[in-house]
Amino acid sequence: MTAHRRAVLGALEAAGRPLSVDEVVSAAGVPTSTAYRNLSELVDCGVVARVAGAGGADRHELAEALSHHHHHHMVCTRCGVVSDFDPSRQLERLIAREIEQILDETGFAVDHHVFDVRGLCRRCRDRG
Repeated sequence: MTAHRRAVLGALEAAGRPLSVDEVVSAAGVPTSTAYRNLSELVDCGVVARVAGAGGADRHELAEALSHHHHHHMVCTRCGVVSDFDPSRQLERLIAREIEQILDETGFAVDHHVFDVRGLCRRCRDRG
Protein backbone atom coordinates (compact mmCIF):
# COMPACT_ATOMS: atom_id res chain seq x y z
CA MET A 1 0.00 0.00 0.00
CA THR A 2 1.73 3.14 -1.23
CA ALA A 3 1.30 6.56 0.33
CA HIS A 4 -0.52 7.79 -2.79
CA ARG A 5 -2.91 4.84 -2.77
CA ARG A 6 -3.59 5.42 0.92
CA ALA A 7 -4.29 9.11 0.17
CA VAL A 8 -6.70 8.22 -2.66
CA LEU A 9 -8.59 5.76 -0.45
CA GLY A 10 -8.66 8.28 2.40
CA ALA A 11 -10.13 10.93 0.12
CA LEU A 12 -12.87 8.55 -1.05
CA GLU A 13 -13.65 7.46 2.49
CA ALA A 14 -13.86 11.02 3.83
CA ALA A 15 -15.97 12.38 0.97
CA GLY A 16 -19.27 10.70 1.75
CA ARG A 17 -20.18 10.76 -1.95
CA PRO A 18 -18.67 9.62 -5.22
CA LEU A 19 -15.80 11.83 -6.40
CA SER A 20 -14.57 12.80 -9.84
CA VAL A 21 -10.89 12.27 -10.63
CA ASP A 22 -10.30 16.02 -10.24
CA GLU A 23 -11.92 15.93 -6.80
CA VAL A 24 -9.74 12.95 -5.83
CA VAL A 25 -6.64 14.81 -7.03
CA SER A 26 -7.58 17.85 -4.97
CA ALA A 27 -8.58 15.94 -1.82
CA ALA A 28 -5.73 13.43 -1.90
CA GLY A 29 -3.00 15.80 -3.07
CA VAL A 30 -1.76 13.40 -5.74
CA PRO A 31 -0.88 14.02 -9.39
CA THR A 32 -3.66 13.41 -11.91
CA SER A 33 -1.86 10.49 -13.57
CA THR A 34 -1.38 8.87 -10.16
CA ALA A 35 -5.07 9.28 -9.34
CA TYR A 36 -6.14 7.71 -12.65
CA ARG A 37 -3.71 4.80 -12.27
CA ASN A 38 -4.61 4.08 -8.65
CA LEU A 39 -8.35 4.39 -9.22
CA SER A 40 -8.15 2.01 -12.18
CA GLU A 41 -6.19 -0.55 -10.18
CA LEU A 42 -8.51 -0.20 -7.16
CA VAL A 43 -11.58 -0.69 -9.39
CA ASP A 44 -9.97 -3.78 -10.96
CA CYS A 45 -9.40 -5.37 -7.55
CA GLY A 46 -12.91 -4.50 -6.26
CA VAL A 47 -11.91 -1.98 -3.59
CA VAL A 48 -13.38 1.02 -5.43
CA ALA A 49 -16.56 1.22 -7.49
CA ARG A 50 -16.93 3.35 -10.61
CA VAL A 51 -20.19 5.33 -10.69
CA ALA A 52 -21.44 6.54 -14.07
CA GLY A 53 -21.82 10.30 -13.93
CA ALA A 54 -23.52 12.59 -16.40
CA GLY A 55 -21.86 13.09 -19.77
CA GLY A 56 -19.31 10.33 -19.26
CA ALA A 57 -17.75 11.99 -16.20
CA ASP A 58 -17.34 8.91 -14.03
CA ARG A 59 -17.04 9.21 -10.27
CA HIS A 60 -15.51 6.81 -7.76
CA GLU A 61 -16.39 5.62 -4.28
CA LEU A 62 -15.40 2.85 -1.91
CA ALA A 63 -17.00 -0.47 -2.87
CA GLU A 64 -20.07 -1.38 -0.81
CA ALA A 65 -18.31 -4.50 0.46
CA LEU A 66 -15.81 -2.22 2.23
CA SER A 67 -18.12 0.59 3.27
CA HIS A 68 -20.90 -1.80 4.37
CA HIS A 69 -23.37 0.82 3.20
CA HIS A 70 -25.89 -0.11 0.53
CA HIS A 71 -27.09 3.01 -1.23
CA HIS A 72 -28.12 4.45 -4.57
CA HIS A 73 -27.23 7.63 -6.46
CA MET A 74 -28.78 10.88 -7.64
CA VAL A 75 -26.91 12.22 -10.69
CA CYS A 76 -27.24 15.84 -11.78
CA THR A 77 -27.41 15.90 -15.57
CA ARG A 78 -26.22 19.52 -15.69
CA CYS A 79 -23.23 19.81 -13.33
CA GLY A 80 -22.50 16.08 -12.99
CA VAL A 81 -22.46 15.91 -9.19
CA VAL A 82 -23.37 12.49 -7.82
CA SER A 83 -24.98 12.23 -4.37
CA ASP A 84 -25.77 9.12 -2.38
CA PHE A 85 -29.19 8.33 -1.01
CA ASP A 86 -30.32 5.54 1.26
CA PRO A 87 -33.25 3.55 -0.10
CA SER A 88 -36.18 2.75 2.13
CA ARG A 89 -36.79 -0.89 2.97
CA GLN A 90 -39.97 -0.70 0.92
CA LEU A 91 -38.06 0.48 -2.18
CA GLU A 92 -35.44 -2.26 -1.76
CA ARG A 93 -38.17 -4.91 -1.41
CA LEU A 94 -39.87 -3.64 -4.58
CA ILE A 95 -36.60 -3.64 -6.51
CA ALA A 96 -35.73 -7.14 -5.25
CA ARG A 97 -39.17 -8.46 -6.18
CA GLU A 98 -38.99 -7.00 -9.69
CA ILE A 99 -35.45 -8.29 -10.21
CA GLU A 100 -36.45 -11.75 -9.00
CA GLN A 101 -39.33 -11.84 -11.49
CA ILE A 102 -37.06 -10.74 -14.34
CA LEU A 103 -34.46 -13.34 -13.35
CA ASP A 104 -37.09 -16.08 -13.29
CA GLU A 105 -38.17 -15.12 -16.81
CA THR A 106 -34.70 -14.67 -18.31
CA GLY A 107 -32.45 -17.03 -16.35
CA PHE A 108 -30.00 -14.16 -15.75
CA ALA A 109 -27.88 -14.41 -12.60
CA VAL A 110 -27.35 -11.13 -10.73
CA ASP A 111 -24.68 -10.27 -8.17
CA HIS A 112 -25.89 -6.75 -7.31
CA HIS A 113 -28.07 -3.95 -8.59
CA VAL A 114 -27.50 -0.27 -9.29
CA PHE A 115 -30.27 2.30 -9.13
CA ASP A 116 -29.52 5.85 -10.25
CA VAL A 117 -31.92 8.76 -10.32
CA ARG A 118 -31.01 11.39 -12.91
CA GLY A 119 -32.19 14.99 -12.95
CA LEU A 120 -31.11 18.38 -11.62
CA CYS A 121 -29.54 18.96 -8.24
CA ARG A 122 -30.96 21.75 -6.09
CA ARG A 123 -28.21 24.22 -7.06
CA CYS A 124 -28.74 23.69 -10.80
CA ARG A 125 -32.52 23.70 -10.47
CA ASP A 126 -32.43 27.02 -8.57
CA ARG A 127 -30.26 28.56 -11.29
CA GLY A 128 -33.00 27.85 -13.82
